Amino acid sequence: MRIRTKFLALVKATHFPQALAMVLLSIVASAVFGQRGIQLLFVAIATAAGQASVGWVNDYVDAQTDITFNRAHKPSVRYVLKPEALKIPIIIALLVSLPFSFLAAGWIGGSAHILAVASAQIYNLSLSRTFWSWLPYAVSFSLLTVFLTQSSSIGLWPSWQIVGIAACVGVSAHILNALPDMELDKRAQLGGLVVTLGRTKSILVLTVIVFVLLGLLTWQLLLG
Repeated sequence: MRIRTKFLALVKATHFPQALAMVLLSIVASAVFGQRGIQLLFVAIATAAGQASVGWVNDYVDAQTDITFNRAHKPSVRYVLKPEALKIPIIIALLVSLPFSFLAAGWIGGSAHILAVASAQIYNLSLSRTFWSWLPYAVSFSLLTVFLTQSSSIGLWPSWQIVGIAACVGVSAHILNALPDMELDKRAQLGGLVVTLGRTKSILVLTVIVFVLLGLLTWQLLLG
């Protein structure tokens, strides 16, 4: 595999659109909470490394299923990216994420980010094909609020409304991400919240979560 093609495959295997969105969201949120200067760069590096590790582990775990069902959008299929080629990048990403998490947000905030990444990896390695597939999303997104507020000031903490909003966003993202692959996952006899509930119930749950999210957002904006 040529270097350029392999690099492109590795970038896509991070689940690049989602990873980029999370990095940009983290930078913007950290800036809104008051962070400036070099610390924003540390936030970006920690978040990018964490997101890359999560995407690569996900593709590593799902590689055989992706190949079997010819998921052409996956690098393991489209670019013939062997799962073994992801091992070293995963290790590097995790090693980068650790120190930069602490540099970005101190011991408490850095630990929150590391736990968020760990929660996402538990999804990849254990819970993704179970009814509890939504839980790591709720946990990781909630912990990110601690990371981002602490990156601005060790005396700054997210309100419970912000934590709740983040959890709702995480679970909603999981459902929206899983719905398009629901039928394929069924054929592969894979589980997950959406597969367990089915399309109609999943959309109903998503609708309820969105209303809860809007209620928490209104509460936060009006009452602080």
